[in-house]
Amino acid sequence: MKVLFYARPDYYTNPAGDTVQMISTGQILKNLGVEIGISSDPNILLASYDLVHIFNITRIKESYMQFLNAQKQKKRIVISPIYWNPRLFLQSQNSGPNSFAVWKHTQPMRARLLRECELVLPNAKSEMDAIKVDFPQTAPYRVIPNGFPDTFPQADPALFRQRFPSLPVEFILCVARISPRKNQMWLARVCQELDLPLVLVGPINNRNYFEKVRSARGVIYLGALQGELLASAYKAAKVHALPSWFETPGLSSLEAAACGTTVLSTDQGSVREYFEEMAIYIDPRNQESLRPALEQSLRANPVPLQDHIRSCYSWSQVASLTLGAYQSVLSPEPILSSRSSS
Repeated sequence: MKVLFYARPDYYTNPAGDTVQMISTGQILKNLGVEIGISSDPNILLASYDLVHIFNITRIKESYMQFLNAQKQKKRIVISPIYWNPRLFLQSQNSGPNSFAVWKHTQPMRARLLRECELVLPNAKSEMDAIKVDFPQTAPYRVIPNGFPDTFPQADPALFRQRFPSLPVEFILCVARISPRKNQMWLARVCQELDLPLVLVGPINNRNYFEKVRSARGVIYLGALQGELLASAYKAAKVHALPSWFETPGLSSLEAAACGTTVLSTDQGSVREYFEEMAIYIDPRNQESLRPALEQSLRANPVPLQDHIRSCYSWSQVASLTLGAYQSVLSPEPILSSRSSS
């Protein structure tokens, strides 16, 4: 089987959750015997591919051109939408009616992709429910969750401590690109009120916003970390906090939980489907919700969530489910919607 991963043009230079999902799944699919290609070229020849997998319909103009190319060449298409309606976030930014109007203007393109592909691969049933609200007519779907690297549970916090010996013994960690949607300014302000050191890890998407976040007392920015060092950072942290305006469900929250770190998460998006009642939740619409949640997180037991995530969400498990989805598309049997392919 040969599959093309269709990605946004800056997936590598401007990495985000879709980058991690695509690369992590692809690496293990290769071990399962699937030949994977990655391209952003809207005109690439697809004759040698059995299947095209499009990731992310948020930046829809690029995905739409890729979809048209695959459709023109009569290729079977599956889509990982990574979708959540951004109305709440846009309202929080006082963006005005025009910003949401632009989003609505591009909804017909998203509707076509979701309707005319062979299979939709949401990261959660709740994500698909949200898609159905905005797009009543869609192709069949299979839930393919996000995951964590299989090696992360074996990480040692000593590696992180050795690299950054001056950090406080206890700190709050937030691994995410620095941007208003991730809501680090709120987190920094409340950590300052509680005199809690806050360590930020991730690329800077918005420089002005980053400077505001960094101006809060106790904020330490380490840049982007990867692999073993990132896993070690999770292990060293007291709490991982991700108070975003929405997540599906937040790869860093999954990774932190797999490493045995207490997870404090937004309640917007598909997070409860993954973490159930074993994480601590905040409501980004309620400015009073974060302080008591942070205080509670310092006393929480991370083991139940750790065990749950480790048993269900490794990238190896995710890749196996993805392969099953591909096989269902290439099978002569009709595809039925399902919550998973297990």
